[in-house]
Amino acid sequence: MIRKRRGDGGPSHPGMTPMAKRSQRASPQHTATDPRVVTIRSLADAGILETPIMHPERLGRVAQQWSYILRARARWTTDPDLCKSMAISACKALESLGIPCQRVQSWASAGRIEVEFHDWDPDDPKVDRIHESASEVPWEYLISAATRVEGRFGSLLISRLFRNGMSAVLPHPPSTVLFVESAPGRIKELYEFSDEEERIRVAVGADRRQCVKILNTPKLSELRTVTEKNWEAIHVTGIDTHQAGWLIENFYQDFPRQKPALWKEITRSDRLCDGMIMREGREIELPVPYDKLAKALVGAKPAPRIVTLNLYYSGGRLARELVRLGAHSALGFLDEIDDELAELFFQALYWEWCHANPAIRIPDAFLGAWHRLSGRGRHGTSIAIWTGRSIFDPPATAVQGETNEAVTS
Repeated sequence: MIRKRRGDGGPSHPGMTPMAKRSQRASPQHTATDPRVVTIRSLADAGILETPIMHPERLGRVAQQWSYILRARARWTTDPDLCKSMAISACKALESLGIPCQRVQSWASAGRIEVEFHDWDPDDPKVDRIHESASEVPWEYLISAATRVEGRFGSLLISRLFRNGMSAVLPHPPSTVLFVESAPGRIKELYEFSDEEERIRVAVGADRRQCVKILNTPKLSELRTVTEKNWEAIHVTGIDTHQAGWLIENFYQDFPRQKPALWKEITRSDRLCDGMIMREGREIELPVPYDKLAKALVGAKPAPRIVTLNLYYSGGRLARELVRLGAHSALGFLDEIDDELAELFFQALYWEWCHANPAIRIPDAFLGAWHRLSGRGRHGTSIAIWTGRSIFDPPATAVQGETNEAVTS
């Protein structure tokens, strides 16, 4: 297999950093009048403790600082002293947002923590900027590292919630899986996905159930048509909009002059939107912004049980929008990740979910997959999972609800 190349953490175009436009609300259930930005929940002996972010105006600075720190994690994750220093800094970052040290101490003994993102009005630029920054913050690492400083010993499950009114569902493995791979144009010379295809096939037991459909470098319009069917799980792999600028020299250089309409669609204030490279019409290397991609992936009712995204910069906004549009859960990476580690994680995730007897929920499969990667350089890796149902909501009668969880070490 031709290995995926990692970017250097630099911008895809001079002056640009990861950023994205915000799509309109997908359902009248979402309330854009809620003044809250983020609420963190934990379960204690006295019940559920809620911790609101008291200084949301500082989210932008925290997101920018810690996104950079984690992109450069290869420089410090192997040094125990530097890791401890980063953990202390994580405590200070949470404190700057208005989370007292005593609350972080209480989280050290919690088994699960949930970070809820409240809906907002995207037409208010100031409010929109704050809420978008909240999705960029690597909450998984900050909370995990800070609680370790405060004495946490065991694994900690951390979830991202964006309520979409989803109901609890049975935890059975998927009977239909769509594997979407996209390597259009010049990207095909750098990428191929046969190993990843085989790993997912084996993990879901495709030899036994023949449940996996491979969609090879589809047009955006073709993807919309295929996802109108009922897929219980969708796995997406390819090159995101940022990585394209690192892989292909001057990829975006001529866009502002030759493709002004497309450039306007994929940028905001000269910052590149998250998304994926696809093809459509005469565009053989089309950058598709995350909101348009999410609408193409979640086109069916009922929506997928889970959408897994083997894409850089897919865990902050793309995964959120998939849940906003109705997916039960969506999983992606907040920044870059070692390609072999990413493939092994998804293989382990689907294996744990599809081969457990009796059937287990997705978060339990996630925890099992995370433990399988122990010792493989996972420290500092932010894998984010979103769903539209709180992990603390009462389960429906005789039905176990899916949750959205992330584990960091």
